[in-house]
Amino acid sequence: MTSAHPEPTAATIKGLYAHAFRCARPDCPRPLYKVDDETGDRTLNSRVAHIHARRQGGPRWIEMTSDENRADANLVLLCIEHSYEVDDLPARYPAELLREWKQAQLNEYEQAQSGWPISDTEAGRVLEASAQAAEHHHAGAVLGVVRAVARFSLAARHARSGPAAAVAAWRLSRARAGGASIMTDLDGNRVYAEPSRQETNHHMNEIRTALASAVERIRPLVDEAKVETAAARASRPAVEPWSDWVTRAVDEVVAASSTWPGPPDFEDDDRLETALHALATATDALAAHWRGVSDVQSPPKTEAEPDSQTTPPDPLEEHRALLERARPFARVDHRPFDAQLRSELASAAEAAASIPSVPSALAIGLPTTAQLASAVAANATDEELALLAEDSQRRPLSTAVHLLSESARMAERREREASRLSAEAALIALWDTVDWSDPGVYDEDDANGHSMFWLGSRIKSPEKVRETLARALGHRPDLLLALIRACAPWTEMLDSDTWQTTGFRRRYRGLPPWFPVEAVVAAAADVETRAHAIRVDDFETDADDPESLLAQVLWHAQRSPRAE
Repeated sequence: MTSAHPEPTAATIKGLYAHAFRCARPDCPRPLYKVDDETGDRTLNSRVAHIHARRQGGPRWIEMTSDENRADANLVLLCIEHSYEVDDLPARYPAELLREWKQAQLNEYEQAQSGWPISDTEAGRVLEASAQAAEHHHAGAVLGVVRAVARFSLAARHARSGPAAAVAAWRLSRARAGGASIMTDLDGNRVYAEPSRQETNHHMNEIRTALASAVERIRPLVDEAKVETAAARASRPAVEPWSDWVTRAVDEVVAASSTWPGPPDFEDDDRLETALHALATATDALAAHWRGVSDVQSPPKTEAEPDSQTTPPDPLEEHRALLERARPFARVDHRPFDAQLRSELASAAEAAASIPSVPSALAIGLPTTAQLASAVAANATDEELALLAEDSQRRPLSTAVHLLSESARMAERREREASRLSAEAALIALWDTVDWSDPGVYDEDDANGHSMFWLGSRIKSPEKVRETLARALGHRPDLLLALIRACAPWTEMLDSDTWQTTGFRRRYRGLPPWFPVEAVVAAAADVETRAHAIRVDDFETDADDPESLLAQVLWHAQRSPRAE
């Protein structure tokens, strides 16, 4: 860290005042001292301003020796108001302009021979007042950071009471359920019951809501702290590493405020307090660096940021951005048809077919993408038939089925009967012309086969879909595993501690009414697989390979061939 140059000597200050009478700014008439007309007492009305700052990062700073920095040539006398202004707005008042002012001030003295003889004591007072003036603007900036961070920290602690109350309610619910249990295991140990799944889900939602509310409560103070920190950074660029440290610490407090440890104990950990302590440390270090403390703590090292020019675009983020552009069309009915946006959404629907249909992906998956495509095209007229023809050719097949189905649903909602009939006719024609015995229909990358068959059962009937798939298996028994995979629904796996999504997998928890149970059982008897050797206990298998899925189907078929 670069320390400040020494202050000017008293002799230099006395020389400055002896050769100037008023503020160096040409249009300012204020004298350097005010004189009381009745008593003759003088009041200091000026400050010594540095043309090039004493401290690195200050206004108009350049590298120079200490003797040069504190010399008469680098100093100019200004009234109090303009001494603040030239330092607050250094770009408006460059060094060349200040030197011109100083020369004009000296020229005026040469003509009038009028200055302010001052004593060593008065020179000392000038130095003290000038030093305070030089730090006035900057000190206000760092104090703003300290105040904003203090308010933010207090609010974060207070906001924690909301999630704590929600967790306490869940803990009480678990205690009641456990107290009511009289069961023991085979070793005689007591088995504590858990609340029902419905009650557990309720408490989980309450905690999530409380955490979200806590973050919303502190959000304005987050913005305030970051604004004040940005102001400090702009006021003195040399503090940028410490300002960035404070900003990162603020973000960590927000992240800590949005989480709570999960089962089994739900006890709050020290993440928030640790984050708040780190924020206080960063703020103290920023203030200490500002004051010029020599052994101030350095900001911790951070991982290097990736080069934005070489980082490839994130397809998922681009998909989200596209959907955001389309969402206004789903909120109102009057927006005109946007052909370009509709084309982009239809293409995006093909990519979205690979997104599993699980709760966490509902906002970006194929059904939502197809729904927004239909909303964008809701007011199309002459283009409708062309759109239906294009949608029928989209692949994988679930893309075409969802796009046509959503077009029919949107037309029904808008009470456009002719459009609804056209979309339904296109959907029926697509379904009837597909060769369901073609292995290409069961695309491995298509994660929406299950929903596609449900849509087919609504436009045709569960019986018709079941007959179609059974007929395909009869012609091509080797399609068995591909069909099993395509028909399987998805389930989402959650971490028991954080409730965050850890992955997805296919799993049969039942057999839908359109599923060709008899045909699958018959094909399984003819096709050599290891499915019969896979043990299925209440269909809680971890694997979701096609043979494990077939084992689940056979397990259900033995118990209830028509279970839904």
